[in-house]
Amino acid sequence: MAPTFTPISLDDYIVKSSISLQILPTIALINDLGSPDWPTRTAARHHLESLGDSAIPAILNGCRHQSPQVRADSVSLLDHLADERCLDALRTALGDPSARVRRHAIHSLGCQMCKRQPLQLDIVGLIIPLALRDPSIRVRRVAVHQLGLQAPDPRISAALDTILNSESDPGLVSRARHACSRHHPAAGSAC
Repeated sequence: MAPTFTPISLDDYIVKSSISLQILPTIALINDLGSPDWPTRTAARHHLESLGDSAIPAILNGCRHQSPQVRADSVSLLDHLADERCLDALRTALGDPSARVRRHAIHSLGCQMCKRQPLQLDIVGLIIPLALRDPSIRVRRVAVHQLGLQAPDPRISAALDTILNSESDPGLVSRARHACSRHHPAAGSAC
C-alpha cells in the first residue's frame, strides 16, 4: 500500500518544526509584494525590511519582476537597504516603463540620509535628465526635490534655472524654488 500524504500549511510547518520565520523563501515574499491584498503586501514588505542585508539578493530579483507593483516596492525597499550591490538595479529602474518605479528609484538613489553608507555614484548626473525630460510630471517633481537634497553642484543650479525659466507646473516650479534656496546659485541665476 502506498504511503498517504497529508498536506500541511506553511504556518503549521513552522510551528511544528520550530523553524524561524527568517528562512521563509524570500522569493515568495517578493511575489507577495504584487498581491492585490494590501495586508499581504504590507506584511511582505515589513518582513523583507526586517531581513535587512540578507534580503537584498531577492529584492534585486524583484527589481526585474514582470509586475510593476513588485518592481516599485522592491526599488522602494532599497531606499534603506541599498549598498554597492544595488547600483545597477537602481540605475536600470530609472529607465523603467512604469513612472512609479522611476519615482521610487529616484528617491532610493537620492535619499542618502536613509542609507547606512552613502552610495558611491554620480547621483546628480543620474537625476538631472529625469528632472528635465521625464514624461511624467510626478517623476520630474520627485527628481527636482531630490536634487534639492544633494550637495551643492553647479549642474543642479543650471538644471533648476532651466526648469524655472521654462516650466509652468506649479508643483515643479515650487520644488525648484525650494531646491534653489539650498544651493545658493551664482548671481544672475533665476533661483
